[in-house]
Amino acid sequence: MTSTAAPRSQAGTSGVAFLLQLERRLRLLHDTGEILSLSAQLLGQRLGAQQVACFDIDQTLQCPTLQHAWSDGLAPGAAGEYFLGDYAARLADALAAGQALAVSDVASDPRTATPAALATFARLGIRAFLNIPIAKEGRLAALFVVHSRAARLWHADEIELAVQVSERVWSTILRAQAESRLRALSASMETQVAERTRAFGRTWNVSPDLLGVLNLDGYFEHSNPAWQTTLGWSVEEIRTTRFLELIHPEDLPRTHAAWEAANQGQPALRFENRYRHKLGGWHWLSWVAVPEGDKVYCSARDITVEKKLEADLAARNSDRERLWRSAQDLMVAIDAEGCFAAVNPASAAILGWLPEEMLGRSLFDFVLPEDAVATRQALAQVTQEAMPSFENRYRHRDGGHRWLSWSAAAEGDLIFATGRHVTLEKEAESTLRSMQESLRHSEMALLQSQKLEALGKLTGGVAHDFNNVLQIISGNLQLVQLTLDDDPLAAKRIASASAAVERGAKLSAQLLAFARRQPLQPLVTDLAHLLRSTEELLRRATGESIETRLLLADDCWRALVDPHQLENVILNLAINARDAMDGQGQLTIELSNSVLGRDYAARHADVAPGDYVQLAVSDTGTGIPAELLDKIFEPFFTTKKEGEGTGLGLSMAYGFLRQSGGHLTVDSLPGHGSTFRIYLPRSLEAETELPLQLGGPVLGGKETILVVEDDVQVQTTVVDMLRGLGYVVLRASDGESALAIIGSGVPIDLLFTDVVMPGKVASTALARQARLLLPQLAVLFTSGYTQDAIMQGGRLEPGVELLSKPYRREDLARRIRHLLANGRHVTALQQYRAQLAPQPPASPLPGARTGMRPGMRHILLVEDNADARAMTSELLSMLGHAVLAVGTAEEALPLLDTPGLELLLTDISLPHMSGVELAELVAREQPQLEVVFSTGHAPANSGVLDPAARFLVKPFTVEQLQQALLPPV
Repeated sequence: MTSTAAPRSQAGTSGVAFLLQLERRLRLLHDTGEILSLSAQLLGQRLGAQQVACFDIDQTLQCPTLQHAWSDGLAPGAAGEYFLGDYAARLADALAAGQALAVSDVASDPRTATPAALATFARLGIRAFLNIPIAKEGRLAALFVVHSRAARLWHADEIELAVQVSERVWSTILRAQAESRLRALSASMETQVAERTRAFGRTWNVSPDLLGVLNLDGYFEHSNPAWQTTLGWSVEEIRTTRFLELIHPEDLPRTHAAWEAANQGQPALRFENRYRHKLGGWHWLSWVAVPEGDKVYCSARDITVEKKLEADLAARNSDRERLWRSAQDLMVAIDAEGCFAAVNPASAAILGWLPEEMLGRSLFDFVLPEDAVATRQALAQVTQEAMPSFENRYRHRDGGHRWLSWSAAAEGDLIFATGRHVTLEKEAESTLRSMQESLRHSEMALLQSQKLEALGKLTGGVAHDFNNVLQIISGNLQLVQLTLDDDPLAAKRIASASAAVERGAKLSAQLLAFARRQPLQPLVTDLAHLLRSTEELLRRATGESIETRLLLADDCWRALVDPHQLENVILNLAINARDAMDGQGQLTIELSNSVLGRDYAARHADVAPGDYVQLAVSDTGTGIPAELLDKIFEPFFTTKKEGEGTGLGLSMAYGFLRQSGGHLTVDSLPGHGSTFRIYLPRSLEAETELPLQLGGPVLGGKETILVVEDDVQVQTTVVDMLRGLGYVVLRASDGESALAIIGSGVPIDLLFTDVVMPGKVASTALARQARLLLPQLAVLFTSGYTQDAIMQGGRLEPGVELLSKPYRREDLARRIRHLLANGRHVTALQQYRAQLAPQPPASPLPGARTGMRPGMRHILLVEDNADARAMTSELLSMLGHAVLAVGTAEEALPLLDTPGLELLLTDISLPHMSGVELAELVAREQPQLEVVFSTGHAPANSGVLDPAARFLVKPFTVEQLQQALLPPV
C-alpha cells in the first residue's frame, strides 16, 4: 500500500503557537493523569492520529507500563503489545539513545515487516506510528507513541512537534511531581523537613528541575544536582552565594517583590526571572516558591527554550524577511517574462544555486526540457487562477536534478510560488511500486506453489492406492501364467494384460514423481559424463532432422541426484522439444555452474541461495503462450492432441527436481522457442558408483519369510508368489501381529513389510524391534509410495532396502535371494574371521617377490557389498594372501596390470559392468590371470557359459575358500 501524506500540520508560526498554548495550559495542571490526558488529546487531534499513549519503561522495552492513552474512540486498546516481539529487541538501543522512530507503513518498512510483527499490528489496527523516546542518563525512561490506522508519510515538522510535546510533557510531569512533593512537605514544618531530608535522595537527584531550600538571609542552604546541570554552579557555590547576585539586573525588581511577599507569609509564589550561567549567558527560570516558617522551598524549571520560541515567534510575525530567509522550501517570485525576480536562500540547499545566480534568468534555464511544456501550461493556468499543486524537475548544479512540488498564486505582475523538495518522496514512491510489484510476483508464485503442492498430495494418495491395485493384478497374472499349459490364446491375453499393468505402473511412477513421493536413489553424479553417455539416445529420440548440440562447460560441479530419473527428465524435455519443432530445428543442451544469490532466492520461494549446476534445454520451436506458463507443470495438462500424451512429463520433472532439492524454470517466446533450466544443488562429495542391477535366473529357497501387509488382497497375492518359489511364508496384517509372531520364537530369515502400516507399530519400528530379537534377520520394505519414515534428505536411509509396487515376480525373487545370500555370506565370514588367529601382514603387491611365503597368492577382490568386501579381504589377509579389494568392475580395470597379480576373485552381480563381462575382458587381455567367480547362485544358474569356469558359492567355508584359491593342476 502506498503511504499517503496526512493533512500536514504547519511548521513555523502555527507549530510554535501550538506549543506555547500547550505550555500555558500545562502550567495550570498538577495531576500527572490530567497532564497526560490533555497533552495526548491535543497532540492526537493536532496530528490527526487515532491513538496517543505514554508508557513508563521499567527496565527494558519489553516491560512497558501504560500511564495514559487517548484514542479517537475507534482504535483498539493494548497498544503496547507490539513492544513484546523481535521488533523491540532490534530497536531498543536506538530508542535508548533518544532517536525518534517514524514508520509510515508497517507493511513495507523492513524494521516491522515480519510475519509476527505484522500480525500484531493488524490486530491492533496500527498501520503507521511514531515512537518518541525519553532517554535519561543513557537509559530509556519513557516512550510516547502516536498511532495511525492508515499508512501516512510523517513529515519532519510533525515528528519535531511530537518530540517537543513529549519533552514538555515529561518535564511538566516531573515538575508537577516536584511541586506535589513540595506541597506535601509544607503540610507540617519540622516533621516534613525531616522526612524530606530522609527521602531527599532519588527525587532530589534525578529531577531535571532546580530544587532548593532558601533561608531568610537569601542563601540556598540546600540545592539539588540540577543546578549544576542547568547553570554550571556547584552545590557549594550556590550555598555560599546570595541568590540575588545571580539574578539578571533587569529582573531584580520583580524578584525583590517576590522575596518580600515570601517574607510576609504569602503561601505560594509563581514568577519568572533570569539566572546567570557559570560559563556566561542567562537562563530563564519559572519559579514556584512555598514559604514555611523561616524557610522557602523552591522549584524552578528551565524555560529558556520556550522564551526563545516566543521571541522567534514575535520576530517572525514582525519581519517577513526572516521567514523568507529561514524557509526550507524554495520561495520565488517570477515576472511576466518568466524570469526570477526574487529567490530565497533555500535555492542553495535544494538546487546548489545561489539566489543571485538565479535572479534575472529564465526559469526554463533550470527546468528539464522534458518538463518544459507542462511548466508553460502551469504558468498560463496560474495567471487565471491559483494553482493548487504542480510538480517538475529542476537542474542541480552537480548535473543531476531535483523534483519540486509547487504551489503558486499571481499577485499583480508577479507570480509567487513555493516549491517543496520532494525528490526523496518520488524515489520512495518508485521503490514502493517496485516492492509492490515484487510482492505481487511473490504472491503469485506462492499461490502456484501451494496449488501444485495440493495437487501433489492428491496424486500421491491416488498413486499409492493405484499401486496396490496394480500389484494385485500383476501378481495374479504372474501366478496364472505359471499354471498355463500350451494355450497360446491365454498366454497372449495375459501378456496384453501384463503390458497394461506396466503402462499403469509407469503412469503411477509419474504421479509419484510429481507428488515428490517416488523412491529416489540419488548419487553424486558427474552430469557432463551423464549427458555424453545419453547423447546417442537423445539423437535417436529426436530424429535426424533435429540438430542436437551439447555445450558442456569445463570443470562442471557434481550434483547429488538420481541419475536414471534425471535421464528420464532430459529425454522427456528433448521429446517435448522435438514435438514443438515439428521434427525440424535445433535442440541445444548446455551445462554450466551457477551461483544463485539472495536476490534470486527472494523472487523464487522454492530456492535457497548457493552453488548450483545449471542444465538448460533449448529449442527453436513454437514456444509456449504466456497464459499457459503457469499451467504446464500441472498433472495431466497438455497442449498435444488427444492420445499423443498424458500430460505428466513436465509435472514428473517438476516433482522429481523439487524432491531432489532442485529448481526448474522456463523462458518462452511464442514463435521463437523455449528454454527449460534445471538447477541442481552442488555436491562437494566424490562421485559415487552406480547401484547394483540384479539379473540372472529366478530362484526360490526353503527359508522362512514373514509378510506384513494390511491390504488383504495384496497380502494373499504376495504370499502365493513366495510359496510358489518354495519359501515358508508367515503373514501378518499389522505391526503388532508381526511382533507377536517374531516373539513366539519361530525361526524367520526375512521380514517383507509394507511401509505404510496401520496401528501403533510403524514399519520402521517393527524392523528395528525385529532385529533386536533376530540380529541376522534380513528386512525388505515395499510400498506404493515412499514416506519420510524411510527417507532422509530426499533419499532412502542408509541400509534400507525398498522394492517399489507394483513389482514383478522375477524382481521379488531376485531381491529376496540377493538379501538372503548376502546375509548368510557376511555371517559366515564373521564366524570364520573370529576363528582364525591374526597373521603377519602380507607384502604389498608392487615390488620384489623375494621372501614370499609358500602358498601366498596376489589376489584382486571385486565385491559390491561393503561388509562382505571388508571381511573377505581381511579373511584372505589372515590366510596369508596379498589382497587388493574394490567395489566395481570399473575400479578393477586399471588394477589388472598390477605387477605380480595372479588371481581375480569377482562377484557376478555388480553395478554397471557385471563380473561375467569383467572376466571376458580379462580372458582377452590378461589370459594368464586366473578367474574365480563368487556368487550366491548355483553355477548352472550363474549365466557363466565357460564350462571350465571356477566357482566359489556363497556362503562358503574357509576350506572352500582355500580350495578355490589353489592354482589349477
